[in-house]
Amino acid sequence: MVSGRRVAFTGRQTAVTEPFDFDPTPAHEHELVFETLVSAISSGTELASYTNDQDIGHWEGEPYPVRPGYAAVGRVIALGDAIDGWTEGDVAFVQRGHGSHHRADVRHDLLVKAPATVPPEDAVYVRFCAVSMTTLVTTVARPGDGVAVFGLGIVGSTAAQVFQASGYEVVAFDPVPARRAVVEACGVRHAAAPDADIHAAWAALVGDTPCRLVLDTSGSAAAVQSAVELADIGAEIALIGVHWKSDPTRPMAALLQPVFTKYLTIRSGWEHRLPTRHTAFTPGNKTNVMRHAMALLERGEIDVRPLRSHLLPPDHAQSAYQGLLNRRDDYFSVVFDWTS
Repeated sequence: MVSGRRVAFTGRQTAVTEPFDFDPTPAHEHELVFETLVSAISSGTELASYTNDQDIGHWEGEPYPVRPGYAAVGRVIALGDAIDGWTEGDVAFVQRGHGSHHRADVRHDLLVKAPATVPPEDAVYVRFCAVSMTTLVTTVARPGDGVAVFGLGIVGSTAAQVFQASGYEVVAFDPVPARRAVVEACGVRHAAAPDADIHAAWAALVGDTPCRLVLDTSGSAAAVQSAVELADIGAEIALIGVHWKSDPTRPMAALLQPVFTKYLTIRSGWEHRLPTRHTAFTPGNKTNVMRHAMALLERGEIDVRPLRSHLLPPDHAQSAYQGLLNRRDDYFSVVFDWTS
């Protein structure tokens, strides 16, 4: 038995690091045991449970304590007898929370090895790339088509890069200049403010290329209204960001009229549409798209380094979440370093 640490929300806007006992022996023959190197905060999802003040969404508040997170990179310290293709010392992404130790079942869990050339603090971002890559493998839009991304948090910023690397003409929209600067530092060619004349903002960057796909990663009704205005006839709009709060200033008629008159398709962009592993007749799976994201990182076709504003020890969890909540110009993305 070893003494572990993990992040917990014990109440609204209260994050602590708590101890727990961890048995590093594999519980069965298909289990990997990891010592965590880094874990990354998913700002939207985790701040929703940290603040617990959403008025709509896919849960009705959180019972505390909450142990957040779903993106970690760890080193294998033990493995079951039936496991092939893994050895002690392997470094991999594992879909687990903010804790010093984890275990995973190679038959079912989401696991992707990290090459030695990709630092763990970069490799952990494949989790956020995968969010939009569900739409990448299911959309009817094709390379060369115009794609608009609304909202440039971690998910939007990685989405813009992934779609650009896949051959699409991408324009990334966000009202905050600092966020546009970050995505440009990552190598995204076109970023703009979602001005009142969204068509003019689009045309100034990509000319007469029509917008065939919109990714809304913001969870904002205002962004969806801009999306239906910008989208070309017959285009798709994928809702990737969760609408945690209602917006009574946006009447439904204003949103739905263009959907009807332009034959638009608005659909869920939730990543869990794809299975974790390969399944017959399914267009892709989460493991495969995450492996592809890791390959893009290794080849330098996407760059996540400008996204990471803070690399902190987990004992700084409270200041990290407060920074992401209240100091958004300074805190863009936080990664916990469990080796510190």
